[in-house]
Amino acid sequence: MKVDRIVKQELWRSLGSFFISLLLFVYLYTNKYILIEPQAVFILAFVFTATLFSLLVWYRKKEQLLNPSIFLIINHVFRSKSYEEKTRGPDKNEETSVFRSIRKNLSTKTNIGLLILIILLYITYLYASLVYNIDQIFWVLFLLFMGFVLSKIIYDESTEADQKDPVRLLVFYVIACVFIFVRYLVLDYPILPILKGSIIFGILLVLLVLGIKWSQRKQNSDN
Repeated sequence: MKVDRIVKQELWRSLGSFFISLLLFVYLYTNKYILIEPQAVFILAFVFTATLFSLLVWYRKKEQLLNPSIFLIINHVFRSKSYEEKTRGPDKNEETSVFRSIRKNLSTKTNIGLLILIILLYITYLYASLVYNIDQIFWVLFLLFMGFVLSKIIYDESTEADQKDPVRLLVFYVIACVFIFVRYLVLDYPILPILKGSIIFGILLVLLVLGIKWSQRKQNSDN
């Protein structure tokens, strides 16, 4: 029996997905984050893998994505195309306008200087917190300055249409989380509570972005 190319590719991907999800659920089970029977760990990992497999096969067939790269698939999901762009052949070197715009913003001397400044201030804050146990008001001030710099880098010099792209908000959130997590790890703060909250909020944010992008894609195709 001949197996569909996309199905075959996703079956191979599912082997890695099952192993990773199994490790995740085993970790959650052994640390008592989920109270289930031991055999249910394998069932959860299988259900997660099967769901991911079904979604990827369905989406790739629907959008005719022959390249199995997960990064290109995610890139395609987060992109709003018009009908003309949909009918054009895929270009594997093509990038989203969002990340191209951010990289362009980073090429300016002003933004490069601000980025270097924020990294130096961040390192200085972490060092001062470890050595002198400085007041937390400095962390609040740093967060405000970091938000200003990231907004300038992510949103500066982009068109009005690009600025409305929700992917920019997702990029902002991911970068901000990196700064926060590193702080918690370096200063030996309990990271689990904020990690749980950030994951839940991140999932909701991703669902929101996907919903907006799907709506934009449908609207463009109708036009």
